[in-house]
Amino acid sequence: MTEIEAGEPTPQTCLRVAREAAELAVAAADNAMNAVCRSSSGNAARLEEVMHAAHREATEAEGHAARAEQWAADPSMPDSALNHCARGAVDHAVRAQGAAGVEVTAAALRTALERRLTPEEHAERESERRRAEAEQEAAERAATGMDSDNRHLAAMNGFLAKEAVPALGWTAGHVRVLEAAETGRLYWRDGQARQAAEHGVWSGGRKVSRERTQDLHAAGFLTAVDAADGARVLAPTPMGQVALELARLHPAGLHESDKAAYEARYARVAKHGGRQAQRDAARRLPPLDGTALRLYLRPVTLAEQEARAQRDAADQWEAEGGYCPGVETPCPADEDQTASVPAEATGDVTEPDADELPWPPGVLPVRLVSTRYSDWWGLECGRCEPGVRAPLPGKWDDRGDARIAAQGHYDQAHRPADDALTAQEWEELERWPLSAAQYTALSWAGDGQLYEDRGGFVGVDVRPDKFDVNKKVARGRATGLWAAGLLNVGPDCPGVRQLHLSETGRRVLNLVWRAHRQGVADAPKDANLTPLPKRSAGYPLLSEGRYFKGEQRPAADPAPAEPVPVPAAAEPTPPTVATVAPVRADQPLLRRLFAPRAAREQRPACDVRTVIRRPQRTLTPEEHKRVLDTRALNLQGALIMGIVDPVPNASPMPEEAGEWVREQVWPDYFREIDEKYPHGFTRWSMCERGTCWNCLSGRHDICVHRQRGGPNVDEKNQDWVHNQEGRRVAPIILRPGGEPCVWWCRCSCPKDGPAPARPVKSKAAPAETPAKGAPAPEPAEVQAALW
Repeated sequence: MTEIEAGEPTPQTCLRVAREAAELAVAAADNAMNAVCRSSSGNAARLEEVMHAAHREATEAEGHAARAEQWAADPSMPDSALNHCARGAVDHAVRAQGAAGVEVTAAALRTALERRLTPEEHAERESERRRAEAEQEAAERAATGMDSDNRHLAAMNGFLAKEAVPALGWTAGHVRVLEAAETGRLYWRDGQARQAAEHGVWSGGRKVSRERTQDLHAAGFLTAVDAADGARVLAPTPMGQVALELARLHPAGLHESDKAAYEARYARVAKHGGRQAQRDAARRLPPLDGTALRLYLRPVTLAEQEARAQRDAADQWEAEGGYCPGVETPCPADEDQTASVPAEATGDVTEPDADELPWPPGVLPVRLVSTRYSDWWGLECGRCEPGVRAPLPGKWDDRGDARIAAQGHYDQAHRPADDALTAQEWEELERWPLSAAQYTALSWAGDGQLYEDRGGFVGVDVRPDKFDVNKKVARGRATGLWAAGLLNVGPDCPGVRQLHLSETGRRVLNLVWRAHRQGVADAPKDANLTPLPKRSAGYPLLSEGRYFKGEQRPAADPAPAEPVPVPAAAEPTPPTVATVAPVRADQPLLRRLFAPRAAREQRPACDVRTVIRRPQRTLTPEEHKRVLDTRALNLQGALIMGIVDPVPNASPMPEEAGEWVREQVWPDYFREIDEKYPHGFTRWSMCERGTCWNCLSGRHDICVHRQRGGPNVDEKNQDWVHNQEGRRVAPIILRPGGEPCVWWCRCSCPKDGPAPARPVKSKAAPAETPAKGAPAPEPAEVQAALW
């Protein structure tokens, strides 16, 4: 009979072993004491130390034996207590014999305490252990409804939620909004979010927080799908679903109030950007951390596993030609008859492989790295983010399950855009026959790229393949879309407006986009849309100095005052380079230069405006060569900014001292950009700029400031004081009244009245090479050659 595993000794064995060990320890101590008595004075000290050590170990061994006898008489003490006392007595006896220097015979007593189990006892103990584990597993399954692997996954998700939920900056109200969206009954209509009482009935219902709904939608936790009757149904995105599950796992990470949540978000962005940028960032909800989105895996319950197993078994049974209820099992046919029958007739058509079945448009499987024997699959969608294959949350060890998840994502997020338009949607689309240009303007407004300033309407950064490409939008087109209620206006900063889509505009843009997908062409020209009654008065254009009621007026454009009589101006005389027209004390120059365009257009036709003429710089041959040696891109920028021929103002600092400051004091990034331009970049103020690019090319009829009707007074071009790190700390205020520094083209051409004649293009004759020592060319030839 083979001994398998050690078992517990009997109480009688423990008592016997403890007593024998104590006797051996006492005998060893007595031997040490006898040695001290027979010792000489030379080794007495060493033998006394040995005696004391053996005596201590013998005392401990006797104490363990006495406790074993005492605990054996106590029925409340467990059997393991006797085993502990016996083992302790044996250990001290071994040390006592070792200290006394006698033969260590107490170690043999340990074998009596290590009894081997018989196979029957081992099997019984193993059955008990397995029975206890099974009972514990059954209790945990009944409590959680999951097996051990999914319980471990749920525990890992709990640890993940403790880190991810506080970073969201949510309150319990945000969780309630997502739970309402999870039911499929959350919708948006007329600027209010509601939870419908029944699915498919998008009217009435309980109100839901509008601000929290907008914040969740802007952060990407909610997606909106247009319903048939004008409402927008809100549903959680994959990121929103994961964030909701994590918030349910760790509700303690939610903040008590919106104020506490705002303060927590503000603390996270407190070191980035300026104060206003920090506030704007704190008002927005941050997206879920990408690591949490990637690591979160939803646990599968036992009920879901059972349903999946039944589905797989049914599919496998059917694929293998198993029994189908109500269908007789065909009898086997002869081999020659079977060979003569086509494969289609016999039903031996090969089932398509999993890789051959169609996948939803835009959603594709991705093979993931796995440490298991089976493969893992993930999903990527190319339609959620234009131009990017965005990974979807979750992973599957079965390709069929991945296809089911892909189909669910497509049905929820993209199928409404691919379905054919209904008769009601076609009827609504016929009321908005938009042209391609109107559709483009609406698309720019939907992406937040449509703005209006004093120069008109413009689409900002509208080319995804190129950087900083702006396109102008016709004034009538933009104002027509606004009057029809497709666009709303929101101020971006003083003097600039941003146009964004209204609810009607967003619905119309979606309808037109779906119509384009189905092959419907745009109207050949802009549609004459019917204006709303509230907007029939017309759009207040910034170019005319008009503003909406309550809109902030920029400081450079004061409110129009009562008209002041302007003295008749004398016939202007062309200025020369060395002379500048004197400034008269009674001339209201600033009033006339900075007045809104509407006020300027209302002056009499006979009024000829007199402006201050500043000297125009004439480039020397060396400066002209320096300009022509500039890189083409920097030369174009210098022409646009008017710093090809700048004219410096009077300064107490000589040029040598200014050059030393630029070499020794300026930071590297100032010098780097300053050296790219022929006469520098950072050193020039607005009032020191020279001639515009049109006048340099001889096109005085389209002078930049003739087209603008006045000088450049854009507040964005004001000069700033920078600190040692290059950050703006304060604007430069050169005048007591705070008037901005302006650029007025220094060309002597008239900026008012009839435009000069456009020059006739003619092929220039080849110029003769000047002889050595000949005088420099005329300034007009140098200026004309710059373009």
